[in-house]
Amino acid sequence: MEQEKKDSAVKPKLTPSLQIFEEALKTWWPNLKKFAMMYVWGMLYALIPVVVCLAFFGLNMITGLRTNVIFSVLSLAVFIAAMAFIIYFLSRSYIGILLLIKNDYVGQEKEIFKDTKKWFWPYIGLSLLTALFLFLWFCLLIIPSIIFSVFYCFATYVLFFENKRGRAAIKRSVQLVKSYWWAVFGRFCLVGLVVCLLLYVVSFPFMFMDEGTLMFSIWNAITQVISMLIAPFTMLFSYRIYKDLVKIKK
Repeated sequence: MEQEKKDSAVKPKLTPSLQIFEEALKTWWPNLKKFAMMYVWGMLYALIPVVVCLAFFGLNMITGLRTNVIFSVLSLAVFIAAMAFIIYFLSRSYIGILLLIKNDYVGQEKEIFKDTKKWFWPYIGLSLLTALFLFLWFCLLIIPSIIFSVFYCFATYVLFFENKRGRAAIKRSVQLVKSYWWAVFGRFCLVGLVVCLLLYVVSFPFMFMDEGTLMFSIWNAITQVISMLIAPFTMLFSYRIYKDLVKIKK
């Protein structure tokens, strides 16, 4: 009887890091095209404000109105608006990847991207609230900000997979990580180290290139694409940890 009580009191363990890494890799690779298409849709929509901004500045140069104060202020406003829309559409690409995971990778990427519109403001609101809390912790000391960044790390997943918003999502994330802080932190350190090493290898050719050359620009673009394609893998890795914690904390 005592032995049974001891066994029941043993805290469940998270899935080993290497197993999570392997599972995330096996999910990431077959769905890489879907992840890439989600980025493509975001970039296609982001081209609209880019084209408008370029056309406006082109008109500015042709007409010679760039010295006009009113036109200069208007140009600045157009530029800020264009940047805001670019961020908006690229953020929806990130949201789209989360919705792909939520939908078990079923459905057309274009339709899923359309669905990201209703999630944008809840996601931005949660991100800003989380950033505010972390900033306040950082104002105290850097260590508390690191500790609570781990506690808050699953708030986005709570938003999309449990439909809890704002402070409720943050509180749920804290509740999930509680008693598993070191286990979660260690797993994030592992995936962070692997990704950093991979990006270092990819960036290594920069040492033999002169900045500003055509090859430098081309390789820089390739590096950015690789970084974007790696991001869904880290999301899958985090999602697998999140699922473990949800199962344990039922």
